[in-house]
Order: sequence, then structure tokens, then C-alpha cells
Amino acid sequence: MGSALPLFNWQIQAEQVRLQHQREQLFARIRNLRPHSHRRLELEARLREITARQMELEHRIESGARR
Repeated sequence: MGSALPLFNWQIQAEQVRLQHQREQLFARIRNLRPHSHRRLELEARLREITARQMELEHRIESGARR
């Protein structure tokens, strides 16, 4: 078989879904904070980290499907 089936990526896909859920929760919390509050800056940094990790997982899923 030349390409990885989605079934073999279930752990990566589950992690990606979990990260998406975390991103949505963080975004909702950020929306309720003042623009320059320290807590908002911390949450925005965490949101960027989670987004980068999610993009990395999406890349792994896509590149695995192309093989």
C-alpha cells in the first residue's frame, strides 16, 4: 500500500481534535478579557503554541496521506 489510511492516524487525529477544542475554549476566554491585560497576553501566547502544534499535526496527517 502506497498511502497511509486514515485509520492508522487515529491517534494523531484525536490529538488534533483535542487541540481544536482547547483553541476554541481559549479563544472564548480571551474574548472576555481586556485588550492589554496580563492574563490575556498569557492566553494568547498559549493559543499560538496550540495553533502551531495543531498545524504540525495537520501537516503530519496530510503528508502521511500522500505517501
